[in-house]
Amino acid sequence: MIKKQQKWIALLVVCTFLWLMQVSTMPMAAASTSGQTGVASAEQGPDYVEAVSHKAAPAKKKSILPWILIGVGLLTVTAVVLFLVVLKNYDVTGSWVFVLTGPSSETHQTNFTGTKKSGNWVWAHDPSTKGTYTVDGKNLTMVPGIGDGWTATITGTFTSKDAMSGTWIQSGYTWNWTATRGTSPSGINSPSIQALGAEK
Repeated sequence: MIKKQQKWIALLVVCTFLWLMQVSTMPMAAASTSGQTGVASAEQGPDYVEAVSHKAAPAKKKSILPWILIGVGLLTVTAVVLFLVVLKNYDVTGSWVFVLTGPSSETHQTNFTGTKKSGNWVWAHDPSTKGTYTVDGKNLTMVPGIGDGWTATITGTFTSKDAMSGTWIQSGYTWNWTATRGTSPSGINSPSIQALGAEK
């Protein structure tokens, strides 16, 4: 629902800006000279006509209204871009396939439950590997569950709304990981990070 509203807001802003640009380029109405008809009467001779024809036209006054309209349009477009792009919240909830490379190569389906900002994560094939997460802008931090006998530093960033990458540091080992939204079609690789960390 929010995405549909954002699209309608963006469309409205673009149409308004185009309308403002059109208005700003419209020529101002020529000022009419009161009391002059442009047609010489019978009593006015050729000299009068020649004098009128050589008379300089009054200078048109420049209006600042077009510049004001352009400024308002630019500010509106900038505000919408900030709202739709810079302040966009990434949603990590759902299932993700993590592919880790380093001391061991592994694939783990990780399920995130909660809100866009925080919640819980767990490996689908091993419920003992779980913890909490927080999201700050594009940055993801995963904290293993307390009392499971192991600790790790797990951080990453969103590269798109459906992809992430980062590092997993545990027991002196470092894994690089990438994650894509969805479920794992190929199962799980072993040994697990927990087992490898415990061996050291």
